[in-house]
Amino acid sequence: MSRKTTILIVDDDPDLRKLLRLALDNGMRKIHEVDTALGGLHMARDTLPDILLLDIGLPGNFDGFTLCEALAREPALRHVKVVIISGHNASEDLERAERLGVDAYLVKPLSPNTLVELVEQLETPSQGMRVVAADPGPADPADQAA
Repeated sequence: MSRKTTILIVDDDPDLRKLLRLALDNGMRKIHEVDTALGGLHMARDTLPDILLLDIGLPGNFDGFTLCEALAREPALRHVKVVIISGHNASEDLERAERLGVDAYLVKPLSPNTLVELVEQLETPSQGMRVVAADPGPADPADQAA
């Protein structure tokens, strides 16, 4: 039997954490969640996650980018694949994420299906940072009539 993937969700929005957990909890993953970046660092040290789903706009002086920097300094946590989930896709944020070695940058609003597909990709070896644009939502039936 294969080992379960451990996922750590770090986001201050309890509704989003619940959505992420519901989308990803397939019985084959261990999922942990916290609401601050500092709490995320402590939880990462305790659980050694495979994948970190991270909001960069967290309250306090210790934000998501600071957490990424802290992970990179700890040998036991350098393996963690980081997915930033943000409502911002400013070029400065994307560039900083890439410099920090982030594996994927997911722009809100997000589709649960897109998230699941991305996590499944991260559960296998990959190369380079992925940028996933906001989910466009359901197609407009008027556009399909043309």
